[in-house]
Amino acid sequence: MDNPEKPSPIPLSIFRVPRYRYFPTHLMRQYGPEQWERLWILQACERLEIPVKLWPKISPQLPHWPAVRSYLPIKEEKLRKLDFPPFSWLEETIPDWKQRCHSCFDKYLQEYAAKFEAQFQEALRLGIYTKIPQARDTTPSNLRYEWAAQRLCYRTPYKELARGGYTAERVKQAVLQILKDAGLKKGK
Repeated sequence: MDNPEKPSPIPLSIFRVPRYRYFPTHLMRQYGPEQWERLWILQACERLEIPVKLWPKISPQLPHWPAVRSYLPIKEEKLRKLDFPPFSWLEETIPDWKQRCHSCFDKYLQEYAAKFEAQFQEALRLGIYTKIPQARDTTPSNLRYEWAAQRLCYRTPYKELARGGYTAERVKQAVLQILKDAGLKKGK
């Protein structure tokens, strides 16, 4: 978003932030959690149809999602060595046979799972990835960001935001946490 005064030419709602458990350390500042929080606040403003001129003057770095994946190599010689059981036509059903084959293939998968885990643990040890704290909030995230957007844009009192069984104190805690995580000043 280049100019927060003008609406985005494309809706911000098209941008999705995966629920990362870990994120590349070198991208944290530029594309990490603070930027996600800012995007979610602006998406709430858009969802609530708040006039753009009232939106907070923030310009998050739009999503740059790194593709960090480990693929299972399919090596023919390894697959040939798997001792898949024969199907006994007269004694078992196809589901029974498939279950026995799954057990055999699980051993193959476990070997690679151990390799992937060791590689990832080494990357963590080297600081290549950072663990992302997981929110344990029971309040729906859309609602929390809508509270924050209304508080930022309209300065809506916490008492007015508190509806649907939520207390003003609960709303205040949620909003202040979002503002803190977004690197914005705390609301009053």
